[in-house]
Amino acid sequence: MQKLRRLPLAVAAALLVSATLAVSSSAAAPESWGALQEADGHGLAVALDGEQTALISVGGSDEATVYDQRRAGDGSVGAPVEVMTVAGADHCRPVEAASADGNLAVAVECQRTTDLEDPPTRLVELVWTGDDGWAWRVQPEGELGSLDWSPGGQFALFTSNSQYGRPHHLTSYHPDLGWRDLTRRERGLTGDTMIAAVDDSGDAVALRGAGFEDKPGYWFGGRLRIETYDAARRTWTTRVTRRYPDGGVHPTGLDLDGGRIAATVVESRSTGRLDSRDSRVVVLSGRPGDPRVWAPRRWSRQVVTSSAAITGQEVAVVAWQAVDRGRTARPRVATWVPRRPQPRVRSLAGATTLTDATVSGDTMDLAVSAGGRGVVAWVAHTRGARQSSVEVTSFQVGRDGHLRHPVAATWSQPVGATVAVTSGDTSSAVTIGRVIAQFYPAPETRFAVIG
Repeated sequence: MQKLRRLPLAVAAALLVSATLAVSSSAAAPESWGALQEADGHGLAVALDGEQTALISVGGSDEATVYDQRRAGDGSVGAPVEVMTVAGADHCRPVEAASADGNLAVAVECQRTTDLEDPPTRLVELVWTGDDGWAWRVQPEGELGSLDWSPGGQFALFTSNSQYGRPHHLTSYHPDLGWRDLTRRERGLTGDTMIAAVDDSGDAVALRGAGFEDKPGYWFGGRLRIETYDAARRTWTTRVTRRYPDGGVHPTGLDLDGGRIAATVVESRSTGRLDSRDSRVVVLSGRPGDPRVWAPRRWSRQVVTSSAAITGQEVAVVAWQAVDRGRTARPRVATWVPRRPQPRVRSLAGATTLTDATVSGDTMDLAVSAGGRGVVAWVAHTRGARQSSVEVTSFQVGRDGHLRHPVAATWSQPVGATVAVTSGDTSSAVTIGRVIAQFYPAPETRFAVIG
């Protein structure tokens, strides 16, 4: 791997923040986003506490070797260290990362080495802790459903979904208890998709969604199910079951803290026209057995991405990009405090055309730590423009749901730019990639850090 090299940084003088994010009158010590840096290969930057950032990337002759490279608070970057090589696989790339209490977890998807035109996906689950270093586990087949750290960094939880109707896997890691792998059978004739979150005792909440449109106007198996897992008793309990006879449900984001959840699902319905459906984001917040539910009154043509988080003060934070009209996707952020009947929704400036990156669901991301430090990033692109604009804002979530102390930056990037973010309690990071064809990312990594 080549060493990191610095790129020019362009910071916007005023990035919509005053109009969309509440600014506290008592400003904290000033922070600013660092210089944008670049490395070869597919990678993700993971913000850790103590002003340290981990760059997890892949390389080697088959792109099947995972590397760990650290950036210190002063901006200096150490040499890449080989973590492991995935046997019987190639064309690997990190797809999601998260951190809590100075620990990090990363999911890497690879193609199994076969003669098939569409080879199965092999999922690598990696965890790093300050005391024990790296540990990993390889799922022979499956795509990542979700990745979560418990609020205090006790448990990491990976959820995977099979491409071939095999059971879902919920794999947890604890530094003292090691790995534990739970399986849940798919439900219904058309199967379902699962995501999950975990707390510091190892208890988990799983969100399952399903629905298949056989032809315009005819849906089968539309349903939403919330299940909880008691780690001490090793038992599962179904908390909520809702059926959607005229549509489908796809879970996209889930977080858990203090026995309360924040979640996003995408609900779809048929318009009766060929290759045309309506979608909308649905937000859930509260106890798993009786969550509050909110959705926009107006349906969108498409929800391209959505994510959810919850703070230790029980504030739900969600973000999504939706195609309201025409062929542009608009970004929004919402916060939902327990005492309010519905969330406060804020539109962010900077819509994007439906580039390959947008259709892939990679042009907006949100991360919020249990302590309320967060970051949101999105891509803006106007029709015919030769460049995209990557917008990023870090913030602190207040008990009242206001996003305080915002610090914004913007970078001009090639069309097809993608974003991924992580946040610890003291720092945040954004990773910028690029898609050169639909669902085909380029081996490029740029990242910046604040904190």
